[in-house]
Amino acid sequence: MNKKQYKCFKVDVENHIANLVLSRPDELNTMSRDFWVELGDVLKEINKDSEVRVVVMSSTGKHFCAGMDLNAFSNGVDNIPDDKKPDHARIGEAVYRVAKELQEYISTLEKIRVPVIAAIHGGCIGGAVDLVTACDIRLASDDAFFCIQEINIGMAADVGTLQRLPKIIPDSKMREMAYTGRRMYAEEAKDTGLVSDTYESQEKLLEAANSLAKEIASKSPVAIYGLKAVMNYSRDHSVKDSLEYNALWSGAMLSQKDMAEAMTANMEKREAEFNKMVDVKKFNESDS
Repeated sequence: MNKKQYKCFKVDVENHIANLVLSRPDELNTMSRDFWVELGDVLKEINKDSEVRVVVMSSTGKHFCAGMDLNAFSNGVDNIPDDKKPDHARIGEAVYRVAKELQEYISTLEKIRVPVIAAIHGGCIGGAVDLVTACDIRLASDDAFFCIQEINIGMAADVGTLQRLPKIIPDSKMREMAYTGRRMYAEEAKDTGLVSDTYESQEKLLEAANSLAKEIASKSPVAIYGLKAVMNYSRDHSVKDSLEYNALWSGAMLSQKDMAEAMTANMEKREAEFNKMVDVKKFNESDS
């Protein structure tokens, strides 16, 4: 993978696992402009790295992420004289475009071919809830809490929480959180299904997340890609359409080689060994 240095993330790839770490602990890992742009870049890099089979997203400092850095997202008209300000329609259209851009960065977590495991400690607030609800699997430490913070600052969440969370936890519970802005702590998050499991410390959390990632990375990467694609499609479509999609995917990408290796390894009581995905170059990359 490209060894590009990021301001908001650290990335390490080893044994087919990409550890993606939010790395601004002094700022509580708030989602600045750099955060959003780098999130899109780093996920694209991970997606095209043929060695990567799973991502573990974790964080540093007191909180997983304290949400949006609002100072970085003013509408750009605060210091413009009144007689030169654009009208409300133009300001609203600009806000719409920003929201769509941020939504797309979050949606990239769903679109990349590999599963993403979120290892959450401390606060997961506002935009961070948008972030983790787009991940495949969520684990938490006992000190974790989740908060749909937007109502507490006079706005409605608009980057994915309201769309994804009710497909993860009961709709009534999601609405309660959205309307009140209260905190959901780790025990309740586990009980409602927001997280798969909880752990007594961040250290234990990271051990569990990487152990799970190791198990996923041991499976056929083609089959894992298929599972993610089919499950995401099925979540958002009818059973009939989803079955059709599933059949088409199987027809196009069922790997007889991986199936044979998995079954042979099982009979021989050994770890299966699967080929990496094919490297795909950008159109503007040369062969030299």
